[in-house]
Parts: sequence; structure tokens; C-alpha cells
Amino acid sequence: MTHARQQLFESAVEYYARYRSGYPQQMVDALAARVGLDGTQRVLDIGCGTGQMTIPLARHARAVIAIDPVPDMLARGRQAAAAARIGDISWLEGDSSQIAAVAGAGADLAVFAASFHWTAREAVLTALDELLAARGAVIIANDVLDDSEQPDWADAIARIRARYLGAERRTGMSVIADHRHVLAQSAFSAVDTLTWSWSRRLTVAEVIGLQLSYSFSTPALLGENTAQFARDVNAAVLDLHPAGVVTEPFRVEVLVATRPV
Repeated sequence: MTHARQQLFESAVEYYARYRSGYPQQMVDALAARVGLDGTQRVLDIGCGTGQMTIPLARHARAVIAIDPVPDMLARGRQAAAAARIGDISWLEGDSSQIAAVAGAGADLAVFAASFHWTAREAVLTALDELLAARGAVIIANDVLDDSEQPDWADAIARIRARYLGAERRTGMSVIADHRHVLAQSAFSAVDTLTWSWSRRLTVAEVIGLQLSYSFSTPALLGENTAQFARDVNAAVLDLHPAGVVTEPFRVEVLVATRPV
């Protein structure tokens, strides 16, 4: 992650921790069963953020190494893990180019929850080939909901965002790259795909906080316009949903990549 990208997330930490959706424990339980986690494995969560995947996954691992370049993200992750009474997580500062130095060898699983597209993917997979156990796996999770499937309030906010920041699709706002192609060229070329869908209810305040958690509309980008942007989002959502409550849909695709047998 470049310094500029790191600054984007530094300005979003509080919003990220409070408003980003976690992964349902049921989904993580099923994923753990799929990759054979039985409480004896060592897991890497690379680009862990505030622990949305780290914490539910830790219930299935002997130890989790949570890696992120933003210290405040790690601090919030530690707090959330302590509140959930989840131990055996090491919260370590570093980025994807430093996996070997930060985590060392001997892990059984490497997880990228909405973070793989921020990395130098080919180089990261080469490094993981040296670090992961012979039967280790790489897991890549991303939201794959199409633009056409977004709710009306999300479309309205996208138009507001474009007014403030321009219509050009910025880093972190683009369509997720074709990770399957990159995996096919790597040591982890045997790929299975799993998909989960769910939804959650949000208040208008939560919708506003969610926008400020995104890399493409963080306070670092909005600057002195942050407060007015929030007011405009508030008005647009209430215009569409006067009761002040909306539904946020999710569809997450998980790639489970292993070395061919």
C-alpha cells in the first residue's frame, strides 16, 4: 500500500471500525470447514483492517497473524478482539510486501478480505508460496454485487460523490481485478469459488458513516467538504426513505486457491 493510500485509510479508521459490515460467523464457520481449520492452524490475515474477518476466523485457528499498514486500524482490531474475548491474535504493522519479514514462515492459510486488489498480487503469491505449508491455501474474499443491483439510495449517493470528487473512478472504486487469472499463473492455481449473500438494516447516520469509511470518499479526500457531503447524503437518503432506515445487500465471492495435487 502506498503512502497516499495509507493516508486515505488513516482518515477513515473510526468510520471503518464502526460502520463496515463484518462477515457473518455462519459464513466464516462454513469457510473454515471447507479449508479444514480445526483449531491447530496458523492463519495470516493480510490487510486485516479492524478485524472484520480476523476475529470470527480466530475461533477456528491456533493463532492468527493480523497484518495491516495502518496502526490505528490495528489498535481498533485489538480493542474489538478484547471485547469479544478472542485471544491468540497478533496485530502486526506491515504491508503485503513485508509478509515474510512480519509473519515468518509456517502458516497454513493466508486470507485477503477485500484487500487483495491493493497488493502487488503476483509478487505476494510468490512470497506466499515460500511461506505457506505444503497443503496451505490462499483465500480471497470480495463483494461482487453488480452496479445494477445496488439499492436506490446507493445510486443517489454515488451521484453526490461524483459532484464532490468527480465522476472518474478512483482507486478502490474500480471493479475488482480478475483475481482468477492471477491465481492461474501462480503456484496456487487450483481454485474453488464459494458465494454468500445476506443483508443488513442501516439508519441514515450509519449510511453516512459507511460512505466515510470507503477509500474513495474518506475525509482525506473530501477535506473541508466532509460535513456538507454528510448533510447532502442525509437529505438524499431521507428523500427516498423517509422512515430513515434502509437495507444494504451483500454478495461475497470467496476464492479458495491451493497448489494443484
